[in-house]
Parts: sequence; C-alpha cells; structure tokens
Amino acid sequence: MRVLKAGAACLFGVCGFSLTACMPDGLSGHSAALAQTAEPVALPAKAHHLGNEGVMIEQGEMKILFDPLYRNGFNNYHLVPADVKAAIIAGTPPYDGVDAVLISHAHGDHFDAGDLIAFQTANPQTLIIAPQQAVDMMEATGALTDEMRARHMIMGMAYGADPLKLDFEGLVVEAVRVPHAGGPARREIQNLVYRVTLNAAATVMHMGDADPSLEFFVPYADHWQARRTDTAFPPYWFFLRAEGVQITDGLLNAREAIGVHVPVRLPQELVSTGRAYFAEPGAEYTIHTE
Repeated sequence: MRVLKAGAACLFGVCGFSLTACMPDGLSGHSAALAQTAEPVALPAKAHHLGNEGVMIEQGEMKILFDPLYRNGFNNYHLVPADVKAAIIAGTPPYDGVDAVLISHAHGDHFDAGDLIAFQTANPQTLIIAPQQAVDMMEATGALTDEMRARHMIMGMAYGADPLKLDFEGLVVEAVRVPHAGGPARREIQNLVYRVTLNAAATVMHMGDADPSLEFFVPYADHWQARRTDTAFPPYWFFLRAEGVQITDGLLNAREAIGVHVPVRLPQELVSTGRAYFAEPGAEYTIHTE
C-alpha cells in the first residue's frame, strides 16, 4: 500500500471546438505571447496535497493549483488547513508566484467564489481557469472587476464537446468535460478533466469528480493517447470499480495514478486495493517522468 501522508485579454466560451487561446498580459512573470512550450527543464516536479482534491504542482519556478479554495467538507472530507488556506489566499511562500488556479467544478468541497475572489485580489497576475458555472458564481457576488475578468479563462464547454487546448509559454492546459460521478443524471454539472504540461517536463491530470464509467472516456481515446500523463489524480472511487481501473491504468495513458477526494475516515475497501492515494493534507510526492 502506498499511502501518501503528511510527513481583456481573453474571455470566451467553448461550444464544441478545439482551439488555442490568446493570453492576458503578465502571467506571473511569463511572456504573454502565445508560444510552443520551452525545452524540458531538468528539475523534478512535485505534488503537494492541500486537502480533498486540492493539489499544488511545482515544476521549476512554475506553480499551479487545482481546487485549492473551498469551505465545505460535508463532514466527510478534509478541509485545507486554516494556515495553509490563508497563505494561499495571501500568496505567501510556498504559495507565492502561482501561475494558474484551475477549478474542476463549482461544488462546495472544491470551490468557493468568495475565497477565489479574495485570492485574485491578492494575486492579480494569476490566471484563473474555470468552468462557466464557477465564474457565474463569482459574478453573482458582485465583487468582480474588469481587471479580474481579464485573467479568467472560462471553459464554457458543452457536454460532448471536443477537447479544449490552451497553449501558453511553458504551460499547456487541455480539458475534457466528463460527467460528475452519478452518470448521465448529473450531466448538467460542468465537471472538467484537466491535463496540464508544465515546462514541457511534467504532465499531470486532475479529474474533478468524474464518473468512473468507460462510456464517458472511450469517446476521447485519441485525446488521452496524444499526450503521456506522468501522474493522474483521479477521485479514489476509480480504484474501487473495474471500469475505473481500466481507465486509470490503461485508457488515460498515465504512468501512475494517485487517488484524491479520500474521506477523513479511510474506506477499508480503498486501503485493501493497495493503490496510492493522498490521505491527510500536507503530503508531498515527486512526480516521476521518463
């Protein structure tokens, strides 16, 4: 068992088309010009578990955050520790210089509009990549400014749309809309599976609360095969179903998978799988590349 414990610029929606997006000026010191990713950087990438599905990925000087700011653990999932959350919002080390925050979907155990606005106020250069539903919730607060909106990349992807690709210097973000766990009845939830390559040196995948059914992943087989993923972060329930294992261990074209969204009370069925997962906040993991 491998348990990983603590020890504008451009504003748009997409309705079924793949495209390369333009980029706002000043992405955390990186050139705003569209460009192919740079030569690989010979530094190890690391994953830092923040809580639930919150993960920070570091590759050289580049940092990205997945689902880092939320307020509801539903009495079941780990919250980001208060001191860590405060440091993320303030942009203090080691959470300074974050290049992008990516939101998988607009549920309370993944996203809070007020917290993300507070973060963006303190970190105006950070790019926010989020589904339309999350941005709508931010708009509803009445606190967004035009300067904030200029840093938003809105993934307004219709269900069944082609994968979306955003290509910045040193950062390639690809997204596919996959139904939230619960299947077709939850298709209205804009749940995104992100594949992100940092500095042409490490590729990670964050899957939000994707449903572990082959029918939702097979249509994108060419997309998964087009780029090798070094480490995928599926919700732990993928490890509990045969179809989920087929997805993580084969279809996704990933070298390894680390489970997230693990309840505070560890499910014995997860422990018995012998699979790697992030349990308590604070765990770190070196991403293996070839």
